Amino acid sequence: TSGSARCKNVENGCRLINGTLLYPGEEFSTYETIKPFTEANGYYPAGSYLNGKVVDSIGGGICQVSTTLYNAVLLSELEVVERNNHSMIISYVKPSMDAAIAESAGKDFRFINNLTSPIYIEGHTAGKQITFTIYGVETRDPGRQVIYESQILETIHPEGESIVQTSQQPVGFVDVQSVHIGYKAKLWKIVKENGVEVSREQVNSSNYKMVPRTATVGVATEDPVAYNAIQAAIATGSIDHVRSV
Repeated sequence: TSGSARCKNVENGCRLINGTLLYPGEEFSTYETIKPFTEANGYYPAGSYLNGKVVDSIGGGICQVSTTLYNAVLLSELEVVERNNHSMIISYVKPSMDAAIAESAGKDFRFINNLTSPIYIEGHTAGKQITFTIYGVETRDPGRQVIYESQILETIHPEGESIVQTSQQPVGFVDVQSVHIGYKAKLWKIVKENGVEVSREQVNSSNYKMVPRTATVGVATEDPVAYNAIQAAIATGSIDHVRSV
């Protein structure tokens, strides 16, 4: 469902990673590979998370690149050095299967080639899908199967709505942010040999913020009647009522 700008950001991030060769013991930093987030480096403004809101920023959507690569790295059983969850839940993978990139928060996705031979990372996009393939020398037994299972520990539903007024916008301006349910989750790595489970270990844990439905409402006006009317609407605590007024 990505818009054009977000699609271009995902394509660009994938392009910058494509063709990476990593020798044994070398570390890969997603952020260092795909930065800077500038128009000159092929990025566009698109939606991203910031302080519990969805805002447009240069490179918005790049976390779908790091998340897809994270899942390929997990399946390849490479050594993850750093992985961070998003501040709020995302929809394109299950909880705890994401890997966020955030320049302002210092979030990166890093891993090490812990194998005895080089690996080659191929990435491509087509039909609004992104794919990473990691090539290397396969030393694992053909009967070995690795599965990753997301477990939701807690679901936090928001109560009520939040209305923030701003004098920087005129009466009539209402910007609504959708509700985000909060979650606490874990990711498990399950190894099977010839169909029999032989191990189960926790890979990570994640906390996703609960954010109620929120509206930023403009109150700037020289008309006292309009000002009093919008203040009365805000006092009801109903975003839909504010929009109607």
